[in-house]
Amino acid sequence: MIRLSLILMLVACMFMSVGIVMAQDEEAADTPSVDAADAQETDTVDGGATISGEVVDTTGDRNPIEGVTVTILNTGTNQTFDVKTDEDGRYEKTGLPAGRYTMTYAKEGYGNRVGRSKVLSPGGELNIPMKMSQKDTIVSFFKKFGFVFYPLAICSIVALTFIIERLFTFVRSRSRIGTEQFIASIADSLRKENIMEAVSTCEEAGGPLANVLKAGLLRYSQAQIEERDITKEEIQEAIEEASLLEIPELERNLPVLGTVAVVSPLFGLLGTVTGMITAFTTIALEGTGDPQQLAGGISQALLTTAGGLTIAIPCLIFFQLFDSWVNRHMVEISQVSTEIVNQLIVGEANA
Repeated sequence: MIRLSLILMLVACMFMSVGIVMAQDEEAADTPSVDAADAQETDTVDGGATISGEVVDTTGDRNPIEGVTVTILNTGTNQTFDVKTDEDGRYEKTGLPAGRYTMTYAKEGYGNRVGRSKVLSPGGELNIPMKMSQKDTIVSFFKKFGFVFYPLAICSIVALTFIIERLFTFVRSRSRIGTEQFIASIADSLRKENIMEAVSTCEEAGGPLANVLKAGLLRYSQAQIEERDITKEEIQEAIEEASLLEIPELERNLPVLGTVAVVSPLFGLLGTVTGMITAFTTIALEGTGDPQQLAGGISQALLTTAGGLTIAIPCLIFFQLFDSWVNRHMVEISQVSTEIVNQLIVGEANA
């Protein structure tokens, strides 16, 4: 009996399990199925929203810009939608799901713009206008300077010309022999009382220092040939005469660079003042209806000051650099020439 009862209980459990499975299958079969396309369409219909707007330029006429690519980015899902503006500068994108969006505006020849992020509610509409400024060409950029462009252009050309010319002059005036080696060679020739060897060393070295010393050595050599005594003052006079030829050559055109460094910012300031006068005259006549246009006018006026400083700063730097080089040459000529003159006079006295 016990075994029979157990068998009957197992059979009953099996039938119950089969019945439960069959009931679940029937319930699943009775439930209508929704595919992915239908689900997406349902979400679009439920959350379909619209973003539209108008893209214009930053001129006073606010001309519409055609062909601007507007990229609409859903910052939550990173899904993007692209749309282009029509001939009236209008764009519109419908069927967007709700979320936070950021718009990017791009077109060749114009500066890219990125709008502020906006929250789009289900079924809502956003109207987002945008202004885009055209990129400057070389001609349009310099037109912003007005009449001040011409004196600033002249200053820049003069500055560049004389900076290059002075660099070439100072490079050419460098001695072909190191200063210490040159002085040691001259001193060695004087100890051997070989003046012409010292003169040859000066010709080989080249540069202002060598030319100045060469003049003093030739004056000393001439006195020896004439078999007459020579004084220290006579040698120094020859050196000073040579210096009067060499130093002005190094200082040539430096006053021009200094003048350009001073005048360029003044021309820039003049352009800024005239630009500000024009801007405030516009305010007096038409008011401050468009702050962006007013700010654009002021920024264009400030371009002249920036241009003047751009010219003046390099001019001032190179002027100070060249002036320091001239002073260094003058000090070097004075020190070395005094040493050589003393050595010549001592040698003359010993002879």
